[in-house]
Amino acid sequence: RSLCSQGAPSLQSSQQKPQNTAHLDERPTLRELMCLKTDSPNSKTVRCIKKSESHWKDLAISLGLEEEIGSIQSNFPGDVHRACRKTLQLWLEGQGRTPVTWRTLLDALEDADM
Repeated sequence: RSLCSQGAPSLQSSQQKPQNTAHLDERPTLRELMCLKTDSPNSKTVRCIKKSESHWKDLAISLGLEEEIGSIQSNFPGDVHRACRKTLQLWLEGQGRTPVTWRTLLDALEDADM
């Protein structure tokens, strides 16, 4: 069975007003975030996360992880992919000042102009 076989819930921007938004208040897992595919219903979210790699500091700020930026940067100098992944991991562990929900992630991506 593939690590990504279960997938993630279908996401839409909170500005698009999906009919059923209950899943947006669910807690995502790192596996779900890393397994999103570009051809899935979540493709906008995937593109935003990919784009956020080069703007991971803005994403970290939007997720309430300002105090972790220096540590992440020193642990992964020049490696934006791993820095972004670590940012998401720390947020998923509850180290940010924002709730760990799909809605929060979408709002943070929008706030960071992703």
